[in-house]
Amino acid sequence: MPPKLHLENISLKYGKRSLFTHITLFMEGGEAWAVTGPNGSGKSSFLSLLAGYSSPTEGKIIRQVPLRSIFWQSPHVQPPPELLVRDVVKDWQRQKAIALPQDFLLQWDLPPDKPLYVLSSGMRQRLLVALALYAKEGLILLDEPTAFLDESYRLRVHELLRSRIGEPHLLIVCATNDPEEVKLFQKTLHLPAYAA
Repeated sequence: MPPKLHLENISLKYGKRSLFTHITLFMEGGEAWAVTGPNGSGKSSFLSLLAGYSSPTEGKIIRQVPLRSIFWQSPHVQPPPELLVRDVVKDWQRQKAIALPQDFLLQWDLPPDKPLYVLSSGMRQRLLVALALYAKEGLILLDEPTAFLDESYRLRVHELLRSRIGEPHLLIVCATNDPEEVKLFQKTLHLPAYAA
């Protein structure tokens, strides 16, 4: 079943500070959204709401996506740093029931026997982004997916993204301020600077 999200008049506040207010949207499989806005406007918090990790202060989100089919790549949500790369991949395949190419680690130049804590930020980033982008169906949430990547891997992630956009069983939502990245997506939600 294609993923669907219905956001009904959602707002998010931290104390007296409003990040965003009164957003009503319908998102569904086959669509790809870029979420843009200045630093502090709530892009990462918006993805957290979509993933179900947090709740809006006002309004509600109706999610027609099984938890197992939510793929959230974020610098704020990472596997335990002592896990080996190969174990992260195995756990991901087991928990999310996704198939990866046999040479997945080789394709992304990742050392299977190294713990995550010895990897550079860029290596961890490409591992988690690539894992999310191999989902066959569901909701893919990307938080600044190419922020720590060098140009060659940035282009590879964009190529993989392009190949997945428009698939009817995938809904892709990406928080980004990279102008080239924004152009990849069919739809854009711009979050203004925080309201108060």
